[in-house]
Amino acid sequence: MPRKAIEASSNGRTADFGSAYEGSNPSASARPPARATNQRAEVKALPLPERFLLVPIGPLPKGVLSSISAALEQVFGTPSEHLAPQVRPEFAFNKDRHQYHSTAVLRRLEGLRPRGRDAPVLGVVDVDLFIPDQPFVFGEADRDARSALVSVFRLKGNDGRLVPPERLAHRAQVEAVHATGHLLGLSHCTDFRCAMFLSHTPADSDRKGDGLCGACRSAIGRP
Repeated sequence: MPRKAIEASSNGRTADFGSAYEGSNPSASARPPARATNQRAEVKALPLPERFLLVPIGPLPKGVLSSISAALEQVFGTPSEHLAPQVRPEFAFNKDRHQYHSTAVLRRLEGLRPRGRDAPVLGVVDVDLFIPDQPFVFGEADRDARSALVSVFRLKGNDGRLVPPERLAHRAQVEAVHATGHLLGLSHCTDFRCAMFLSHTPADSDRKGDGLCGACRSAIGRP
């Protein structure tokens, strides 16, 4: 049976893409799911790690990193360790698109993991990310490399206006949980209240709850 487009890619890499017309139809993705909510992991779920490694890349809005740390511990029961901050990833900048190539940044993340450590690495950045066949992405995860990247750039505003800090914190938390869920073997979920739902716009992130639905929690062995 062919794999549905909503699920994670079979090669372990998942890019969470958005719409070119961000926010033009904010209620579109809140329709009832066409099939049952995801009841399994994309692959056999990995054991929950003892630590997550968080990497701030370039300047970030105040409080975002600590909010993400708190969310990861609440949802997965795993504390985070902050690695040394990295500079803005100018090596990944595409001057024609005025965006940053997500996959190029993701490749660098794996090399930041300290020698002898196997903890998942999550980079957090405030630049506009893209992959070649999409107008932008909120983030990208490479399950095999146990590395993921999430950007707050498009989560910060609505129609050109900055959102309140508490809304930005919520958006960043759920998208960080989403990216980390991919590293642990979870696919996209059709429950729009679950962090594993695929956000096409920041409004989708607003609708998500603070964590995972019961089926996704069960898939990774969380009560």
